[in-house]
Amino acid sequence: MRKYEALIVLNMKGSETLDELTAAMSAKLKEAGANVTEVTNVGRRDFAYESHHQKSGQYMLFAFDAEPDVIRTAREALAIDERVHYQYYRAK
Repeated sequence: MRKYEALIVLNMKGSETLDELTAAMSAKLKEAGANVTEVTNVGRRDFAYESHHQKSGQYMLFAFDAEPDVIRTAREALAIDERVHYQYYRAK
């Protein structure tokens, strides 16, 4: 297993709270096969330009352990979730 970080920008236009969204994203990562070890709230940030009719997003950093093939599975699962605005993965 390797250590990874995922930066996920959440769309906060829905009715869910930040805690509910964080729990849902952690659950999706776990379903893909990741072992989430830490979640950090980076904060709400304004975008440099409007993106998909949004001016800002909630940035969350997820640290997890996983096999390399889990990244593709997690990326595909979160790509179809409309609560996720952007996602970026990197090995630690």
